[in-house]
Amino acid sequence: MSAPQSPGNGDRPSEIAQIAHRFAPAFAIAMAAIAVPLALLYLTPMVLGWFAPALDPKIDLYAVNRPLAFTFLDIDGAEAGHRGAIVGERLKLEEMPPYLPAAFIAMEDRRFYSHNGIDPIGLARALLLDLRARRAVAGGSTISQQTAKIVYTNQQRTMSRKLTELIDAAGLEKSLSKQQILMLYLNRIYLGSGAYGVDGAAHVYFGASARNLSLAQAAMLATLTRAPSVFSPRRDLLRAQQRASLVLDSMVENGAITQAQADEARAHPAVITDRASVDARNYFLDTAADEAMKLATIDGKAPGADMIVHTTLEPKVQEGARLAAARTINKSGKKTRTSEAAVVMMKPDGAVSALIGGVDYQDSVFNRATQAHRQPGSAFKPFVYLAALESGITPWETRDDEAVDINGYKPTNFGGHQYGTLTLADALAHSVNTITVNLAQEVGIRKVIAAAQRCGITSPLEPNASLALGTAEVTPLELTAAYATFANGGYRVSPYMVTEVDIGGKPVYQRHAPVLQRVIAQSVDRDLTYMLYNVVVSGTGGYASLHGREAAGKTGTTQDSHDAWFVGFTSDYVAAAWVGNDDSSPTRGVTGGTLPAYIWRDAMLSAEQGLPLKPLDKSAPPPPEDETLLASGGTWDGANDEQVSSATPNLPPDQQQPQQPERRHRGGLLGWLFGSSDDDDNQPPPPPRPGR
Repeated sequence: MSAPQSPGNGDRPSEIAQIAHRFAPAFAIAMAAIAVPLALLYLTPMVLGWFAPALDPKIDLYAVNRPLAFTFLDIDGAEAGHRGAIVGERLKLEEMPPYLPAAFIAMEDRRFYSHNGIDPIGLARALLLDLRARRAVAGGSTISQQTAKIVYTNQQRTMSRKLTELIDAAGLEKSLSKQQILMLYLNRIYLGSGAYGVDGAAHVYFGASARNLSLAQAAMLATLTRAPSVFSPRRDLLRAQQRASLVLDSMVENGAITQAQADEARAHPAVITDRASVDARNYFLDTAADEAMKLATIDGKAPGADMIVHTTLEPKVQEGARLAAARTINKSGKKTRTSEAAVVMMKPDGAVSALIGGVDYQDSVFNRATQAHRQPGSAFKPFVYLAALESGITPWETRDDEAVDINGYKPTNFGGHQYGTLTLADALAHSVNTITVNLAQEVGIRKVIAAAQRCGITSPLEPNASLALGTAEVTPLELTAAYATFANGGYRVSPYMVTEVDIGGKPVYQRHAPVLQRVIAQSVDRDLTYMLYNVVVSGTGGYASLHGREAAGKTGTTQDSHDAWFVGFTSDYVAAAWVGNDDSSPTRGVTGGTLPAYIWRDAMLSAEQGLPLKPLDKSAPPPPEDETLLASGGTWDGANDEQVSSATPNLPPDQQQPQQPERRHRGGLLGWLFGSSDDDDNQPPPPPRPGR
């Protein structure tokens, strides 16, 4: 007798068969829904390869659709910087360390060598992610597709663009080898900060050629392919190093490097180069790029090829100006509530040697040297005295320090000081407001405006009494160019930065020296130069003294110390230094004779280093009528823009007492602000001595 069976055991196969039969159509449809797209994905490269056109061998794929590159050369012909596309050398794969292309393959396309330009697995993954998110969140693009997008198409993420990209990628795979595609990709990929290609990026971030990159540096570059601006190591170096560590993990999994190599790279992570010096040049290069574009534009059309721009930039002078501004603001900015500075340095013919538009280009690209219109204060006064000299008044004529009331306008001297009777030379040296305003009224305010405009002031100048004290707004570049007229003997100049522009190896612009236009008579210019020299020797510009090298200039301070200036020149350079705040908030007691004079002095000493001493072309003062008058010179207090004369010119010579120059800032508020007498950086230098 057979053993009894469990109930239903004999019916189990038939039940499964019935269930399978019932769901077979739905299962077949589901399998087809999966298999057909997968089959299409696998067949797509083959189909596209049949229809994709072959590439024209005459086309340079390294140049197609690449942004224009501006390469700037300094005054000696050395490379000074770039604008537009920063393109490095076109390197072959064998010129790169092997882990550099391996890092990009590990990050972007692990199956690069096994697919035909389109990765079905990557596309399927991206499709699922996009469907789940109901928007485009993943690309799934291979290196071949990315290369096609770089070369041929725009960056928009649309279905039509994607289809075009697939066809172009198939065309690349049809016409080029894998090595050629990878080389094209690595030399064209955008990696942020204007850098195109791994060599351009290597120079931008690490100051080196891609030939010499370390493994850690290569891994960091590979993290920049998807969002170079967001992932830039200049934004957050630590996070960039953490992302590079993930690339190293991927390279280990891919077999490109060993775990020991990855550990060594993590122990010595990549760091970016200090770009303070390079970034400071950007203020100059921004302005030079605008100038070059205007000069190279033909029939209203911008150039369509890469440009090489020859400039007047002097790297040593530029770096000296940058350091002078940075040191002074870093040292005294906080306690004086001063946050910004600008410096312009040019040759007397208008060639701009250095231009600093702010203390940190990374913090602000706003160029205060060319774009900021600020009141020059007393730095405008030389135009008043120029108009007076041109009216036949001499520097040694005297005027009384009298109260001013011009239709309710009642300016006073700095600190409320009274000066009595002064020569005009001393009035300018000590920046006496009352004498200057009355002098402007005496010669006529429109003559003052005409004198300023002849010298190169292009900003609007209103014919009001306060103009004499510098209430009209100008730019540092504009004011420097106007002072260049004083420095070069009375000829007007236009500031320039570009001397030649080459496109495609051919010059399209070459600067030729213009015909000189005299706007100040030589004798008048020599008188004014003496007066400005006197400002540095015995007036408000004492801190700008260059230790034996003759210099001339003028301090300038606006009401409530919103802006402070020193503008001046030697026989070699003309320069302006401005300090203040972008929001025009007042500084804490800063005058043109302090921070701007320090910056000007340090920048000039750097620029003049190694140059022979050359005297200024200036008038000689008449001999004093009495030796006692010679001994009764004015008080030297470089801290104050408007000074008190230690002599009492309204007293007879026999009643005047000789006084020694008084150096202040030894205590009290000014001592706290600018240092004690033991602070060598803040001590007024000795007056220049002939032959030293």
